[in-house]
Amino acid sequence: MSRWSGPFVIKEVFPHGAVEFLKPGGGDQSFKVNGQRLKIYKGGELVRHNEAFLLTDPP
Repeated sequence: MSRWSGPFVIKEVFPHGAVEFLKPGGGDQSFKVNGQRLKIYKGGELVRHNEAFLLTDPP
């Protein structure tokens, strides 16, 4: 089985161009790839996740 059988979650993007992926439901198994080898996804519907953080002054 190929480790490229996705979908994946991006865990971290490193300054030197590497990208670390997690497989959802795969525990904490991750792997890193050279970000220059990644291709733009151009098929199907994308699910976008938005997060909001409320910033408050400490008490």
